[in-house]
Amino acid sequence: MFSIIAGAVSTAVIFYISVLYKSTSLAHIAFALAVLLILACLFLVFRMCTLSARLMLPIAIAQCGSPVTVHIIIENRGLLPCTKFKCLLDQNNHFLHMRQKQWIRGGMVFAGENSYHDKAVFKDYGSYELGLSKIRVYDLTGIFYMHKKVKSSANVQVIPRMQEIGVHLTESTRNFFGDADVYDDFHPGDDHSELFQIREFQKGDKIQSIHWKLSVKADELLVKEHSMPKACPVVFLLDYKNKNQRRAENVNAYLVVIASISFSLMDAGCPHYAAWYSTMQKDVVRVRVDDEESLYLFLSSYMAETFEQPKENLQEAYQEKYRGERHLFMLQINEKLVLKKNQDQIADFAVKNWEKQLQELELIL
Repeated sequence: MFSIIAGAVSTAVIFYISVLYKSTSLAHIAFALAVLLILACLFLVFRMCTLSARLMLPIAIAQCGSPVTVHIIIENRGLLPCTKFKCLLDQNNHFLHMRQKQWIRGGMVFAGENSYHDKAVFKDYGSYELGLSKIRVYDLTGIFYMHKKVKSSANVQVIPRMQEIGVHLTESTRNFFGDADVYDDFHPGDDHSELFQIREFQKGDKIQSIHWKLSVKADELLVKEHSMPKACPVVFLLDYKNKNQRRAENVNAYLVVIASISFSLMDAGCPHYAAWYSTMQKDVVRVRVDDEESLYLFLSSYMAETFEQPKENLQEAYQEKYRGERHLFMLQINEKLVLKKNQDQIADFAVKNWEKQLQELELIL
């Protein structure tokens, strides 16, 4: 639109000078510019109605610092081609509250569907929302243009690198028993709410465990084995609540630390809850982590948070919501990168050599 305004102002100035000096040549130039401007406006209005754009990403997970191919699909429903276009791409990192804008330039747009691609680089960890918010459409001369608003977005998860740390589990942690919604697939237990398997009666089995209906059908004694709940002995509280200190280097270190701790607990066979206060749900939320799928679910959900209204005391809020729940250890990390185990500080990663400290960290649970 700025180019059209500039063209109109230039035409008016030339016409004024031609009248002032009574120049026929300048008047002809002003008339030609006026005709060109009118035709360009009509073409651009037509092009705005026939052109649409959308954003596509081949992958949803990217590596920090590595380029990612961004596909832009331009559909031209008219017969006349468009000489060039530009698209405004927004990068919004929810966790960092950081937004970047980038203009992507394209070439000739023919009738039908046209595909163009460019590279986007994510310098920090987190959950990114890529949005195509505006397309700049040029006329056939490539001089005048108009902007058309579009709404097309895609999400990319830049997962922090995970470093394996030492985790030593005690017998009480390995054999921890408690209430849970997940049950062991390999070992029976005493939870009567979930059935583990049906097997033949053996010497020493209780009469109360006999499944009488199936025993009558099978013409032999069958007993019910109940399941054993897989309780979480560890709760990992993520208490990052000071957005004034949300510098990129601090956030990257923080995400690497929590991802490494959760990964190492999972790898050691220690199921745990990762819990935080969600500003989107206005409540304490948690994700059970005991395999790679749940680990990535936890990281992607946590990095999508904005933390605009954090809870003051996360531990009290967690204990209030999950009142009566048993656990052996509570790990907690805050925005100062201080790691605690049952209120005792065991590590401080707010230093230059925090990566070395993370490598030397030993968790005895």
